[in-house]
Amino acid sequence: MLTYIKKNKFQNIILLLIIITNMALYVYGNYLKVNLVNALMKSNISKGLFWFLLSLIIFLIMMIIRKIEVVQTEKTTQTQLNLIRKDILKNLTSLTYQEFSKESKDQYNSWLNNDAILLDTDGYKEIYFMIENIFLVLFSSFALFTFHWILFATTLGLALILLILPKLFQKKMVKATQEVSNSAEKALKESNDKLKGYEVIYHNQQFDFLTSRLLQVYEQLKAVKISKAKLVSTAMMCTVGLSFLSQSVILGVNALLAFQHIVLLGTLLVSGNFAGNIFNGLNTIADCFTIALGTDKLLTKYPKVSNQ
Repeated sequence: MLTYIKKNKFQNIILLLIIITNMALYVYGNYLKVNLVNALMKSNISKGLFWFLLSLIIFLIMMIIRKIEVVQTEKTTQTQLNLIRKDILKNLTSLTYQEFSKESKDQYNSWLNNDAILLDTDGYKEIYFMIENIFLVLFSSFALFTFHWILFATTLGLALILLILPKLFQKKMVKATQEVSNSAEKALKESNDKLKGYEVIYHNQQFDFLTSRLLQVYEQLKAVKISKAKLVSTAMMCTVGLSFLSQSVILGVNALLAFQHIVLLGTLLVSGNFAGNIFNGLNTIADCFTIALGTDKLLTKYPKVSNQ
């Protein structure tokens, strides 16, 4: 999929800049809460009001940028999907009739439609969400480092553990995505075959056969999708549980530093938030990477279409 990101470089650079700006404003807006809390603790109402209004302005700007990001993400993704379709069609139209007939028309149709949906939702959208969380983790880590290096070091150690966990599910995720794709192709082929022969079915009054046969393949598709959902939910359950435990550790360390007057009490309000950004962000990065990598394997089915 990266090949098509490179081909669509300009739109991706714009999207990257939008993502960076949005995440920087999000972290900075949370960082200002330290100043807000410290001002209120000192009963400095004017400064407290200033930091509150500044945080509100940043939030409103961030909402506008978020809307732009959603539109740009869709625009960029659809452009890349059409580039993939173009390469598939270019290859198909260069085949001889005998070569073309080696695969069914339903399968070619599935490549252009069903697989494109997977490449959209479980491919490019996951990549961009992963990039968004990478910058969220980087900016939140920097914010914690400015509080105290011990907070950053503790977070880094726990982060390494969180990054290892998703690798246990990587191969299974690739297999599950492939099974969903194959089952969708089978369902589409069966549906087309039966509906093309509807005249015969109508003549012989075989409506029960039509219904049962189509429902059978759709039940198979349902089963593999549920199986994949179970796998995704198991992976998420493990990583989210470890993330919650890690956030508790960070809050404990921050509390000890605050009681020893090494950091300001105001940091307790946001350190947990930043730690949550880091751990949840790492979970999301790992999940997105696993899902996108599994989806990327779909491109190996198409002759002359790169999945690099």
